[in-house]
Amino acid sequence: MNTDRTCNNSVWTKEEDKILENTFATNEGNNNQLEEMTKALPRKLVDDIKDHYNILIEDINAIESGYVSLPNYPKMQNQNSKAYVEW
Repeated sequence: MNTDRTCNNSVWTKEEDKILENTFATNEGNNNQLEEMTKALPRKLVDDIKDHYNILIEDINAIESGYVSLPNYPKMQNQNSKAYVEW
């Protein structure tokens, strides 16, 4: 999520971002998604949640459209049945 943007002058912590993202993921496609988000974020105004949700959707669309490159994670290899990271 693009944390450089704020909604209605509302400041969002990383924890609140994660709560919104998790609530979105676990309630995707449910008709009560906004209601679940407001329950999970009781200190946020409904309009702030809606604005932040729209930013999340914009970010997801940008990632899925290929406009945002994914990070270059190290390759994982299995050596002697222990996790090995090749940097």
